[in-house]
Amino acid sequence: MRILLPLFLSAAVFAPGAASAQWAVGLLGGLGQDHGWQGRTSWMGALAERRMGDSSSFVLRLTGLAFTPVERVYKETVVADDGTVGVEAVMHELIGRGGVQLSMRWPFLTVPCEGGYHRGAYVMAGAGWEHAWVRQAGYAVQEEVGAESILVRERRWTVDRLTGHAAVGAQYGTRWGSPFLEVQMNAGPMPYDTGLWGITLVGLQLGYRYVFVRR
Repeated sequence: MRILLPLFLSAAVFAPGAASAQWAVGLLGGLGQDHGWQGRTSWMGALAERRMGDSSSFVLRLTGLAFTPVERVYKETVVADDGTVGVEAVMHELIGRGGVQLSMRWPFLTVPCEGGYHRGAYVMAGAGWEHAWVRQAGYAVQEEVGAESILVRERRWTVDRLTGHAAVGAQYGTRWGSPFLEVQMNAGPMPYDTGLWGITLVGLQLGYRYVFVRR
């Protein structure tokens, strides 16, 4: 249910004047460095856009994203329940994520083309919500039974974060739609220490949008 709430709120924003608005839908994918989860990452998603009015250059974009899992392997000292014994273990983490973003897009270098299609550059800013689920397992490295290490810790938890979002992009409008390329950056609380804020993700995004009504 929590993942539906941002969609319902966004639908309320998109709904007024929908019959006369210029709408677009599209697909996208990207690659980047996740500074929050500390690893390389990739993602795919879908978008819906609505221009704010016939006389406006501002476009509202709603994006749904699914990220490829991030795997982390590191060493850690695991303390026993009674706090008396520490065991050196190799920790394995698998992090899966999904999220939504609501952004405003506006052009700063735009060229109108024949047929009502536009080409040029734009900037974006907005906010997003990310839901992550983490599976962690720790195996002792000093004690072994045969070929298998001893499992000394197994945990699962989830992390929900609100992040800020900014991008610079360029599109090439044709009668078949608009391919676009964007440089993305997210900022917000770090997943392992929510009291620490910083740049959580930097990446490159490639996509395609189809506009239903010519501008």
